[in-house]
Amino acid sequence: MNKDWVLNASPIILLGKADLLKSISPLAKTWMIPGGVIKEIEAKGSIESYLSALSCSSKIMRERVPEIHSSIAAWNLGQGESEVLTLALRTPGSGVVLDDLQARKCAILFDIPLIGSLGLIVLAKRKGFLHTAKPAIDRLIAVGLYIDPEMVARILVAIGEGDIHQGSRK
Repeated sequence: MNKDWVLNASPIILLGKADLLKSISPLAKTWMIPGGVIKEIEAKGSIESYLSALSCSSKIMRERVPEIHSSIAAWNLGQGESEVLTLALRTPGSGVVLDDLQARKCAILFDIPLIGSLGLIVLAKRKGFLHTAKPAIDRLIAVGLYIDPEMVARILVAIGEGDIHQGSRK
């Protein structure tokens, strides 16, 4: 059975702009979205088209997080990241989808299962929801995901879509 994942704003926005939410939708039994994340996305536009695409194969739950866990609050993260991590701590067996480095470090410290936007693409490819990951990765980069090109090359090699010598060329 698929895991329940708590989504942060940047993965929703990036995957939505790259038109990849339907492709990753089946990776979760439930996608949980804290109120602070919804508020952050709606400050820039409507979240409804993103949620519609994401819900094509999974359940969506909008979650209220009335209080940030005190140990997470000490990290001084953004409201959305803090709510994502707090909700994951409150929901045993769930994981988080975060791209922010500091929030990822916090998740690791609290032993919260973690994946990022790029990881979702790789997982979708491995599970057969995407035939190839490279075009999806290229679209994510085109809409604003920053990732080291050498890391992308290594990932593509690891999933059988890259040239083993590509990362070492000058």
